[in-house]
Amino acid sequence: MDIPYIPGSGEPPELPLSRFIPPVPVGMVRSWCDKYLSPGDWVLEPFGFNPMIPIEIASAGYQVLTTINNPIHAFMLRVIASAPQKDTFVAALQELATAPKGDERMEPYIRSLYSVSCSNCNQKIEAESFLWEKGSDYPFAAQVDCPYCGTVGEQEISETDREYIDALPPIQLHQARALNRIVGQDNTLRSSVMNALNAYPSRPMIVLQTIINKLDSLEQTPRERELLTALILSAADQGNTLWAHPSPRSRPRQIVVPNVYQERNLWKAMEDAIEKWQLIKTSLPILEWGETPLDAHGIHLFNGRFRELNPKPDENFFSAVMATIPRPNQAFWTLSALWTGWIWGHAAVGPIRNVLVRQRYDWNWHTNALSSVFEAIKSYHHIGLRLWGLVAENEPMLLLATLLGAAAAGFSLSAFSHAVDDQIAQCYWEKRLLTTGTTRPSQAIISAREKVKEYLKQKGEPANYQQIHTAEITGLANDNKLAIDIFLQNPNSAASETQKSIESLFIEEDLLLRVGGGKASIETGEWWLQHPDKSNLPLIDRVERHLLSLLIKKSEISTKEIKAAVYETFQGLFTPEDKVILNCLESYADLVDQENHLWKLKDNEQAYLREAEVDQIREIIKNLGKKLNYKTSGEDPILWFDEAQTEPAYSFYVLSTAIVSDIIKKGHRPTQRKVLVFPGSRANLIAFKKQRNPVLSDLLDQDFIGVKFRLIRDLGANPLVSRELFHEQIQVDPPEYRASQLVLF
Repeated sequence: MDIPYIPGSGEPPELPLSRFIPPVPVGMVRSWCDKYLSPGDWVLEPFGFNPMIPIEIASAGYQVLTTINNPIHAFMLRVIASAPQKDTFVAALQELATAPKGDERMEPYIRSLYSVSCSNCNQKIEAESFLWEKGSDYPFAAQVDCPYCGTVGEQEISETDREYIDALPPIQLHQARALNRIVGQDNTLRSSVMNALNAYPSRPMIVLQTIINKLDSLEQTPRERELLTALILSAADQGNTLWAHPSPRSRPRQIVVPNVYQERNLWKAMEDAIEKWQLIKTSLPILEWGETPLDAHGIHLFNGRFRELNPKPDENFFSAVMATIPRPNQAFWTLSALWTGWIWGHAAVGPIRNVLVRQRYDWNWHTNALSSVFEAIKSYHHIGLRLWGLVAENEPMLLLATLLGAAAAGFSLSAFSHAVDDQIAQCYWEKRLLTTGTTRPSQAIISAREKVKEYLKQKGEPANYQQIHTAEITGLANDNKLAIDIFLQNPNSAASETQKSIESLFIEEDLLLRVGGGKASIETGEWWLQHPDKSNLPLIDRVERHLLSLLIKKSEISTKEIKAAVYETFQGLFTPEDKVILNCLESYADLVDQENHLWKLKDNEQAYLREAEVDQIREIIKNLGKKLNYKTSGEDPILWFDEAQTEPAYSFYVLSTAIVSDIIKKGHRPTQRKVLVFPGSRANLIAFKKQRNPVLSDLLDQDFIGVKFRLIRDLGANPLVSRELFHEQIQVDPPEYRASQLVLF
């Protein structure tokens, strides 16, 4: 079931409304299409949550249909795909800037609402944002960038500034307008919408409604109106209370006011948003499904749910389905309804009206929603169809909802891979052609137990909760045992009951042992088998060995080539983290070309040189033993004996690599002190292995002393060395981990 993880070629783009959009690295989707599809193949994207997915598919030369039920998502796709230019954005915003507002213009009026005095030079300046404590009547601080004295950062709000900041026009008229544009005459929604409107403080509400009210009176081209609307949408996203401070990546799921939040300057927010809407250089036409010839190249769009697709194509029409799985988000759907009403009126809210009354977006609901999409996909399933799912921001319950939703609809997980660094799971499904019979909870538990044992034995080292959880549910989904019939009979609890069953293995006697972290939650720490028996060489050791082989074969090798080779070798559940690859690389290689990310084996790491050095160190250890009046014998290990003792005083294991697990697993002759001797360039890698593996760390600390080649040479050359000095010196410089300052890309 394991397959190589397909990486992207760059970070996920910084999209408008990015905190609500599944982040997918640039190039990942194109790489998958190029690997599995032929030019001109039709690809279906049935969710439409990330506009860059259909854009990337179409840009790569494939035909794509995306179905979008949310007007905000559809609008984003249209604007981004049109490849808007900066000058058109600026012209659109300028029309608004110069529009009258009472006795002044719109821009200076809005900017004046953010006026404060610089705490350093006392000049009147414009705040970048205000900081609020939840429940407070006024902001406690402003973030500033003074153009007069250069002061940048956070400053307290003075009494004078507070009086000015609080001097806002009455908000009631603006709130009433905001409410009516969303609900119209529908009184059943008024209380729900009023609650949602509380996500907007007074100033942002006044600014947004003033701007939106002015739109109809502006003399603009349709294009300028569209781009100005895009900037207003960005401002609407920036203007609510859901921006926790400080939080570099605030991704709210519900409309809950943080303890401290940031209120952005909305005019500056619109100016800053211009760049975020400019993501592609060449425009792609948006073609309305059913109204455009199917051979027309561009992005074919159906405004509605996938199961409502009309006209319906033949069942063999699609070559692939690219499903970018969304996560449940009550905050985004509620805000989408507000923004849709404000911008296009209450009639446009119709397709997503229900989100204003639905408050529960739990995992059971999400599983059922995903299952309904997979059920609709079955109508277009054929033997050659490739069904691929991307689960971005992967976490246990999101992956469970995805796999359970697909399983309940009749799909088997045929292949899987994931990467911790990207937080993305890549899933491949096939339609079950035969019924598999009834799955009982007891059967699923037996199977899940074996999946956990198999996974940990293959990994050869402890794993965290999410990794083990993933191994369980992907294994069950592959065996068609994830969808448990008795649980599916109650859709409102199917996901939660399945999760309870899966989690029972973590507290089951005689299976797993927590080897690190606190005991407050099963999600903390690392887990290992109670009875590991025979397991593989630890994953990191195998990665180290593979990388060394690559470096020896290639005079120079790029990071991209390295990652491709590593991902091809270590597939599925075993995709190594970047820091594993990087720490192994830095132990053996130098980054010789930073711009092109080229690595080269260090000169002293040539195999013949290291072998010669190991032989030299062994010889020094033997001679040193004789100098200290020990009887020496053996090669691997080298043993030192006192004359009257049958048990060795020391056992020396000389390594050229950081692969210490082989030595630990061997049966050892009882010895007073066991010493691992290794090159200094392995010290950081050994320390890193100890840091990430509590089992290894305990074994090394209890049974072994780590000594670098350099110290053995120094002691061998010291004419005053004694037994006491030797014993003291070999313990003074244990390996200590220092995190790398480099990144792989």
